[in-house]
Amino acid sequence: MFVQIKDIKDYIHKCNVEKLPITYDDKIEVNLFGNKVLVERNEWLWHLHLKLTDVCNAKCFFCVEQNAERCENAEYFVKQVDEMLTEMENAGILYSVSVTGGEPLLFKEFDKLCDVLRNHNIKFLTMNTNGKYLEDNLDKIDGLFDFVDISRHAISDKRNNEIFNTYMPSLFDLKCIKGKLVETKMRLQCVLCDANTIEDVLEMIDAYSFADDLSFRKLMKLSDHSGIKYDDKEKLYNEILEYAYNHFELVEQTIQDYYVYEIWKYKDTLITFSYSNMKMLSEVEKIEDDHVCREFIIHPDGTISGSWNKNMKVIKS
Repeated sequence: MFVQIKDIKDYIHKCNVEKLPITYDDKIEVNLFGNKVLVERNEWLWHLHLKLTDVCNAKCFFCVEQNAERCENAEYFVKQVDEMLTEMENAGILYSVSVTGGEPLLFKEFDKLCDVLRNHNIKFLTMNTNGKYLEDNLDKIDGLFDFVDISRHAISDKRNNEIFNTYMPSLFDLKCIKGKLVETKMRLQCVLCDANTIEDVLEMIDAYSFADDLSFRKLMKLSDHSGIKYDDKEKLYNEILEYAYNHFELVEQTIQDYYVYEIWKYKDTLITFSYSNMKMLSEVEKIEDDHVCREFIIHPDGTISGSWNKNMKVIKS
């Protein structure tokens, strides 16, 4: 299922989004490495995630990578990326690629990976980073990536460092980095773990408005020892979406099965809200055709699959 809405009159509220069914009536068949794969017809959904590494310099309590198995092969990974990009190009489905981790700038063969990415006709290329090593790598990043997405979870530098459990670039540092970027745009990504009210979120928007784009994500429940009241955060996120509906300008709402992202404009700043129904995804993946791939992931050990679980929907190992 794929729905894209740009008129506020057609906006679907979160409580109703979660009731929408997942459908499989608009797929096309392609061939990757000799395997039959079913993908969406819409090019916006032709997405490849490059999960370079599980290693990270930070220890955010909410991160899904906290207990990830450390298993990577950097040279083989780069080879797999080159081959997968070629396969997607030949199949006519190469569109969007995101580089992620762990912390991708800790990847041992980052320079070689950048060379490979330059050699393919990628329409939209992004990278997620916590920003710690960003300034030292601007020469490799600027002009290659369309967006660099930097994690920033609190306005206060002190509080932000506490969340990351290590020292991170200050807000002033990020403004300086933004000034050095010529072609690549900066997006600040915030997991709503520290905000408690709509006023807190609006304060963040004003503080982060130097960036080209802002993104707020819902806190996913991983453990109960963090002191976070997850039900309160769920309530806050729902309130923020309703506040945006009543006070912001809708740019676009996109619904793809279990995943939703909404882009709103507020005081000349573009703000993205995104949320996922991971329980729905888990249940659907148990029963759907193994050939259906909503996205592609290359895992740190080089496994290429159509699932964040590297043992599911394996395309090439």
